[in-house]
Amino acid sequence: MNAKTIIPTLAAIALGFTAHATLYNGNGNTSFGGPIGNGSLTLTDNGTTVFGSLVVAGGGLGGNAFVLYLQTPTGASGFSSTVGFNDNADQLRTALSQYNGGGSQSILNFGGGGFTPNYGIALQPGAGINFGGLWSLANGGANSQNFVSSIGLAPTGSDGAGTYTFSFSLASVGLTAGQSFNLFGLEVSTTGFSSAEAIGGTLSGANGYGQTQTVTAFSTYTTTPVPEPATLALVGFSGLATLVAIRRRK
Repeated sequence: MNAKTIIPTLAAIALGFTAHATLYNGNGNTSFGGPIGNGSLTLTDNGTTVFGSLVVAGGGLGGNAFVLYLQTPTGASGFSSTVGFNDNADQLRTALSQYNGGGSQSILNFGGGGFTPNYGIALQPGAGINFGGLWSLANGGANSQNFVSSIGLAPTGSDGAGTYTFSFSLASVGLTAGQSFNLFGLEVSTTGFSSAEAIGGTLSGANGYGQTQTVTAFSTYTTTPVPEPATLALVGFSGLATLVAIRRRK
């Protein structure tokens, strides 16, 4: 190894860039044609920001939204069900709430077992929406789901099969580096009609208006810890010693 390769390597270590990519596969369900059931989600982070890569399979989302429920951190107290979510102020809030007003609601019980989400991501890259956002979950009517931030969804303009990326800061969901969060993803129409297509977990029950589904398994992601000051000092000292040794050989 020479100075040109050792310097970037040591810099990456010193800055804590030890992130790992975690893959979450779809549950194999094809009730909406398989874009999410046969899709996947990959998460990684750099200690301050979480990066998502959603692979949409089949014929694409077909106008439907992808919703990712988050429990941050893992022990946080959130919601046990969507039954109190009555926010249909816009299409993505409707998908998050699985509620279209007038008694049209799809109920999702989060299933216990420690999964009680307090945040939700909803995205639709096409269908005239071209947007993805992060919301703080809440019971109530129109605009009760509190918008936190855009997730920088890309690309937009189409919702066909392909890979879509997004990101959100740890701080925006109350996390610090090294903490974990639970997650469960579902395809839902922008009118609140739920599917049985999930990522990062499994479901039981029937989907659709007037039906109740229950999350029977969910997943966890652990963010990258920040190196201790002593570790950073050791890395810096080791790097300096390595560079001195390299120069002496020349």
